[in-house]
Amino acid sequence: MSLPTLEQRLQRAVARSEIEALNAEFAWRIDHGHSERVAELFLPEGSYGRADGGRSVGREALCRAYAARADRGPRVARHLFTNLRLVFGDDPDLVHGHCILLLYAEDGQAPLPAEANLVADYEDIYQRDSDGRWRYASRTVSHQFRHPGHKPVVLPLGQA
Repeated sequence: MSLPTLEQRLQRAVARSEIEALNAEFAWRIDHGHSERVAELFLPEGSYGRADGGRSVGREALCRAYAARADRGPRVARHLFTNLRLVFGDDPDLVHGHCILLLYAEDGQAPLPAEANLVADYEDIYQRDSDGRWRYASRTVSHQFRHPGHKPVVLPLGQA
């Protein structure tokens, strides 16, 4: 296998930076009361689901899932994404990725007790859209650790 050229490395560095910004925007929108705009971060036919079942496909389905979550009432959350690993292939507009989520979230108003809800792996497929922006073609979450006292699922993917 040959090493990437300087031009490829520069393109990949820019892509990484933009994908990191996409993941940060995903977390910010949920954590700061703008979850109704999360679907914009996905391709029109993009999907978000759990490895053990439940997948919402398309922006409308994602909007319904986040609206159903919002209907439950106030919630404080902080999504901390880390350890981004990207795999670049031959297509410069398609990247496979993995990152880890540490989630703090509780129903109610801040301040709330600081206990982590879960640690999860995210397997993502990122695709550059026709407008040049990276979006999620697919996000799949799998829970690795869960706090025993927290509700396991609050976002009704595939149900709304």
